[in-house]
Amino acid sequence: MATRRQLLTLVLVIGCVMAQSDDSDQQRPPADGLSPPTPSVPIAPGERQFRVVYEWNVLDFAFTNEDERAHALYGGHYIPKNVLISDCKPFANRLYLTVPRMLPGVPATLGYIVRPENNGRTDPEIVPFPSWEMNERGNCSAFQFVQGIAIDKHGIMWVVDSGRTETLTRGTDHVVCPPKLLLLDLKRNGTIVLRYQFPESVVPAGNNYLNKIVVDDAFGGFAYITDNSGADPGIVVFSRRLIRSWKVRENNSMRAARNAVRFAVNGTELNFSIHIDSIALGPYYNPNIGSDQPTAGQDTLVNSQNYERNVYYSPLSSYHIYSLPASLLRDPEFNARATPRDILEAVVDYGQKQSQTDGMFMDNQGVLYFGLLGEHAVGRWDSYKPFTARNQQIIAKDPTFIQWVDSMGIDHEGYLYVVVNRLHNFVAGRLNPMEVNFRILRGKTGALSYVYTPDNLFNSDGKYLYSGASGEPFADNGLVYQYEGTTPASSRLAAAGILGSGNDGSNMLPYITGLVLSVVASVIGRLTWAW
Repeated sequence: MATRRQLLTLVLVIGCVMAQSDDSDQQRPPADGLSPPTPSVPIAPGERQFRVVYEWNVLDFAFTNEDERAHALYGGHYIPKNVLISDCKPFANRLYLTVPRMLPGVPATLGYIVRPENNGRTDPEIVPFPSWEMNERGNCSAFQFVQGIAIDKHGIMWVVDSGRTETLTRGTDHVVCPPKLLLLDLKRNGTIVLRYQFPESVVPAGNNYLNKIVVDDAFGGFAYITDNSGADPGIVVFSRRLIRSWKVRENNSMRAARNAVRFAVNGTELNFSIHIDSIALGPYYNPNIGSDQPTAGQDTLVNSQNYERNVYYSPLSSYHIYSLPASLLRDPEFNARATPRDILEAVVDYGQKQSQTDGMFMDNQGVLYFGLLGEHAVGRWDSYKPFTARNQQIIAKDPTFIQWVDSMGIDHEGYLYVVVNRLHNFVAGRLNPMEVNFRILRGKTGALSYVYTPDNLFNSDGKYLYSGASGEPFADNGLVYQYEGTTPASSRLAAAGILGSGNDGSNMLPYITGLVLSVVASVIGRLTWAW
């Protein structure tokens, strides 16, 4: 009898525990199915504050020995006052830097330093990456002028090389190589995964200024690159699957605004007419619905999937931020036949910010960070909210430490790195080697880079990852794909084919796939963070 009573008690206890568990599950807030994982460690108040983690009067490189450094100095291959950092992207224990060859005497244009936790120096030497040979000036197979890089979630670095050197000097002693894009595997110490040379019709050699880059993981991988050349500004698009590039132009939003060419940074008056410069990639969203509930007559699967992204951009000489749908940029046939009006109608103007911007960066929660040059500040905007003055928050401001915010990057722990390089003084030849001219700031955000998006119908095609089944990297020309139909690279039409609009039996597989993804997504919670 006692045994039976004990068993009954045990069953009741288990039932109560399970009921409590079910109740707690029901009380959880609804999950966002496309929210990627974010750092789970709570952020201490002090970590939110931006701090200087690196600072240099002038930049130095990790030469093999002192004789090699002396030889480079004597021969003019290394002129310290002519070296400037532009972009930074963290990965693992390294912080990768770009050093554009704007002036002579820059021995390497791409390198890295060790992250602050692993190095006691605040002014470390830059180690050329992936080697000295790959940074050889005058060798068109090597890097000549790298200003923008991006690192995707597979650990592949996308490196943009405009091919030109000494862009701020006149004369004939310049290197002019074909512009190119290289993909380097950081997990294999910079092994080249792909080498692509832009055709003259898209990016002409010697007459371009390829600047910043973001990468999109949809449909095998895309890159969106700003070209702020005076002759032909626009967004250069590269398809990893097609091994093909094209250019999107829009004269109203991608060219310098007349009312923004004059501004001041730390008392220095500037007159810069610089076209499209900064660029960022937003999170996935569903363009077909404006509310959480599907409207009558709309396909349920279409309403259950987020599949569009915005590409945000701004000319440096502008007070506005604009965007274009990523699906439009990914469609070469649309861009080949579209009129200027067609593209203009797709542009969204979000409104005015306080000052000009050189660099911006999006995290995986839809928060955009951007520099405000005239305000000596870093701004923050939640792209899920209207772009109003109230929603544009200044999170760091200092007239001494923040002079010309350039590029940014977020590491795997949620730290935002910001490059400050006094570009206004560098261009004017006013850098004082007795002062700190270059800084890298760091503050914790609680989010990851925009590249960390969850697998979905558009980016989960394992056939187009960067290595084969046995782990070996693809050869430069090893990725071949044959399209069917008349619109080979139209991601908009591909999306329509995947999602479908009918409910006949021939379209059940995508429907079932979407339902499975929705069920899986429903158990993924979204971690929110407020500055």
